[in-house]
Amino acid sequence: MRFRLIILFIFSTIVLTGSSFLSAQSVTGRKSMEAVRTTESPVIDGQINESVWQKANVADDFIQYSPYGGERSTLNTEVRLLYDDEAIYIAAIMYDTSPDSIFRDLGRRDSDNDLNADFFYVDISTFNDGLNGETFKISASGVQSDMKARSSASMWGHGDRSWDAVWYSSVEINDSGWVAEIKIPFSALRFASDAAQTWGVNFWREIRRSREVSSWNYVDREAGSTFNHLGQITDLTDIIPPVRLSLTPYVSGYMERFNGNRPDYSMSGGMDIKYGINESFTLDATLIPDFGQVQSDDHVLNLSPYEVKYNERRPFFMEGTELFNRGDLFYSRRIGSAPRYSRSVADSLETHEVIANNPQESSLMNATKISGRTKSGLGIGFFNAFTRSMSATLEDTLSLTDRKVVTGPLTNYNMLVLDQTLRNGSFVSLMNTNVMEPWDKNADRYTANVTGAEFKLQNSAKTYSVSARGTISQKYYSDGENSYGHSYDLTAGKTGGRFRGSYTLAALSDTYDPNDMGYLRRNNEFNNSVDISYNTFSPFWIIYTTRNSVTFNYKQLYYPRLFTGSSVSFNSMTMFRNYWMLIIRSEFTPGGEDDFYEPRVPGRYYHRPRELMGYIKFDTDKSKRLYFDFSASITKGYSDLDPIAFSISAEPEVKLSSRATVGVDLSYNRQINDAGYVATDYTNGDIWFGKRDNSTISTTLNGAYIFTADISLTFRLRHYWSRADYNGEYYLLGNDGLLNPAAYSENHDYNYNAFNIDMVYTWRFAPGSELSVVWKNSIYAGADRIYYELGENLTHLFDSDKMNSISLKVLYYLDYQNLKKRF
Repeated sequence: MRFRLIILFIFSTIVLTGSSFLSAQSVTGRKSMEAVRTTESPVIDGQINESVWQKANVADDFIQYSPYGGERSTLNTEVRLLYDDEAIYIAAIMYDTSPDSIFRDLGRRDSDNDLNADFFYVDISTFNDGLNGETFKISASGVQSDMKARSSASMWGHGDRSWDAVWYSSVEINDSGWVAEIKIPFSALRFASDAAQTWGVNFWREIRRSREVSSWNYVDREAGSTFNHLGQITDLTDIIPPVRLSLTPYVSGYMERFNGNRPDYSMSGGMDIKYGINESFTLDATLIPDFGQVQSDDHVLNLSPYEVKYNERRPFFMEGTELFNRGDLFYSRRIGSAPRYSRSVADSLETHEVIANNPQESSLMNATKISGRTKSGLGIGFFNAFTRSMSATLEDTLSLTDRKVVTGPLTNYNMLVLDQTLRNGSFVSLMNTNVMEPWDKNADRYTANVTGAEFKLQNSAKTYSVSARGTISQKYYSDGENSYGHSYDLTAGKTGGRFRGSYTLAALSDTYDPNDMGYLRRNNEFNNSVDISYNTFSPFWIIYTTRNSVTFNYKQLYYPRLFTGSSVSFNSMTMFRNYWMLIIRSEFTPGGEDDFYEPRVPGRYYHRPRELMGYIKFDTDKSKRLYFDFSASITKGYSDLDPIAFSISAEPEVKLSSRATVGVDLSYNRQINDAGYVATDYTNGDIWFGKRDNSTISTTLNGAYIFTADISLTFRLRHYWSRADYNGEYYLLGNDGLLNPAAYSENHDYNYNAFNIDMVYTWRFAPGSELSVVWKNSIYAGADRIYYELGENLTHLFDSDKMNSISLKVLYYLDYQNLKKRF
């Protein structure tokens, strides 16, 4: 009871302190510029010599964002903006006293901050809500990047960078500095149909050699996101939202060769469709999608009880998904993943039968997204996808006949999101995901439904905030008892300024399960944490900026409410004036942890000993020809087993020229005297653990050559070698969570290799259109024998099954507005 009163007191204090959460947003000091309509469209050639530009108003007097926030920019910048019935046009002059010092390295599209170049960019919020919008960015070398902003977007990211719009730009370097000219078609934006409109806008400039970033409208680094500090352009009149319809058909061809056998050839074709349902909402659909050219997954040896989470690389599921990330309920890799029952196919084998074919990916039939936002700030997103019914083929080795076993039924995935923006960058959202399979009398078939809500409220100064989320999961079985679970979390505190502090309460019930369409490693948790941090934003002494925090965690099971562990952690980041960065982390678990997941049996737990972890990382100035990233960690466990783990990684990268880079990522991880789960004897309930030494060596070689801003060649080679080497000492897990020595005779040693090559040639031959040629080579090799010598291991690796493929894909962007003008 006393604990609940303390929580209530903290919450009430924070709410009273931030009593202006819903007060009107102050526009004091907010810059405004009148937009000018033109009947003469400027040519986008980097030459601002048309007389029409002289009619435009000028945005200047840029203010530093960093390093000295609030001070005037050291170099002058002038920006002009025009519009007509088709697009908005932006001309920016970046004056520079040393034009020969302008950084202009080339890179692939969307290289963004990884590109060593000067930048100009514009933030646009057509609904002027301080939360949502788009960023269009051009480098001094002509490389485009763009991003869909989220409410948490800051200068350094957190937006949807996979979003690609079709827009036009050109740059030129001259004796006075450099010039950027941009055309953003209205078809790339979503906005209301009001006769007169005011949009939120900010213009940015980055001078790479001095790391100075400045903006037209001042952005306070200590409060809120960059989209909370937009200026505005007014008098956008009589702009009619265009018919937004585009088709991107593709054709692709593959040649695949397995183990040097005769090559298999295949061809495919399909189409992506974008259609503007009205001025605010867009439908995106993919028909007969082809994702065979995406980068290979980085497979690992997984000794944990948790599923490995892989990054999404399929373009359709990466682009324009900012609404669907609300609530953290959408893990797009579920769609098209391994069929639900593919792992149990062996249980269906009859005498003399073998598995002839067992697909490990569900075939995607189609996927559709509808998303947009009304002028009142209500965002609506709907996602829907179907995967085909999947089957494994079992072959009778005597009769040479085969039969099919269903491993995954026809499945529908859908998600609905409602997101209402509020004042001061606040919002409230509702989310629902649903996964449906055909009903039958198999008790394993079900419909999974997850419903959630979240909100964030912050005061007008963006220094105090309260955010919360609640979620309910439901599973309706065709022949069985239904299942329900829930989760909730609350965070409140001072989230702006130099000194910050917040309290978080998070709870997940023991029956909460969002994993049919989401990703959750573990449920049945009840956690309390307090985070205290102090940040500096202006340079002093040899230091550019710092972030420092201390976090206290107190963990319990949700049911039964048992204490499982506590920890205190420290994090520090320091960037120096020479742009080197140092990160230091440490964590201590004074009483160890009762791990209820490692035993893989409900109700049983393994008591991990108290641990002390230390981590250090530093990297050098990435703008230099040689870049180096180094990190190391060590974790010491205090028990009779004397466990210790350490890791070392190094990532040097060399810029051979403004077009070519090569780098290697090396890492070595080792766990000595690690105790891990081995097996369960379900007859008598025994749970076996083993003492093992785990080691992993990972080597990734990356290279790129950029011919032009639209043509590039990239190369990536990864070799991953991991070993779990049991030393013969085995234990039975006691009911008290401790390990008791016992005899055990089976072998659980495992040696795993993953080898991948991805070489990609890309040519963007027209806006939105692309030709790509991809070569892939992959080998995955597992064995119950440990290879200790590198040469011996490589012999085993290259004697294993291997797959080679070469593919060609051409997609062409067709826009209704362009076709209308032509025909």
